[in-house]
Amino acid sequence: MRYCINLILLTALGIVLLSIAAAAERPYLLLYAFDEEGAAFSKLMTVSGTDTVLGRTVQSGSAGGRDVILAESGIGMTNAAMTTQRLIDQYHPAVVIFTGIAGAVDSAVQIGDIVIASSWVQHDFGYIGADGYTVSGIRVFDLRQDSVTKMSQFPVDSALLETARAAAADQLELDSVGQRQPAITVGGVGASGNTFIDNREKRDWLANTLNAKIVDMESAAVMHVCVANGVRAIVMRSASDLAGGSGSLTASAELDNFFKVAAGNSAKAVLAVLKRLPVVPTPSN
Repeated sequence: MRYCINLILLTALGIVLLSIAAAAERPYLLLYAFDEEGAAFSKLMTVSGTDTVLGRTVQSGSAGGRDVILAESGIGMTNAAMTTQRLIDQYHPAVVIFTGIAGAVDSAVQIGDIVIASSWVQHDFGYIGADGYTVSGIRVFDLRQDSVTKMSQFPVDSALLETARAAAADQLELDSVGQRQPAITVGGVGASGNTFIDNREKRDWLANTLNAKIVDMESAAVMHVCVANGVRAIVMRSASDLAGGSGSLTASAELDNFFKVAAGNSAKAVLAVLKRLPVVPTPSN
């Protein structure tokens, strides 16, 4: 009798453990550079825990029915790369999504608009010679090819881009800027560098030379790290300023005025994409 009871208990325990293993899922890693950007998305998630990694705030929880890790990258290319690598090593995310604000470069992109670029370029990695400055490709380890290759742009994951395109087709309840309802652009080039752009000449150079739609200080570095680690990634940015191209206010003044609405719209767009993404189970050892 005792043997039968023990056998039943062991069987039940095994079922429970199998259920827990089946329920385990890899999280989606959501990154942001500024505290306010993180606060915008934190309002949309259920937070179950808070930690620090490399001195940066990390929140775990759920959003859109998915397990998520919401983490601060820090400002600038080096901070973003360093933090992204550590978080990939620690949490083994299924996907990396960068959310937050950016400067509009393309004249068609207005404040509050969301741009989900299909590729990212580092605009301040290049060569200065007698003929001026030329952007150069970067020699990068690509885990997919298991080799070092030269890349002029870092492409986002194509399946994620199509998911974002489908989400953008929905009528998202984005906050308006004045009387204008923000638009969502999927595709095109995003540019990153270690400089805050508040200059019309540089803005025009980014648009004309790189065909960039937006500019920021982190995304290309995050994409670089994700390519090296073979982690799928996408960036979703909302324009908080015109990068010095308005002709009246500086980009810094525009950012102060429109930061919250831009960060909030970016967070809403990320949530819409999350809801369309599948649960990714943790691989068994």
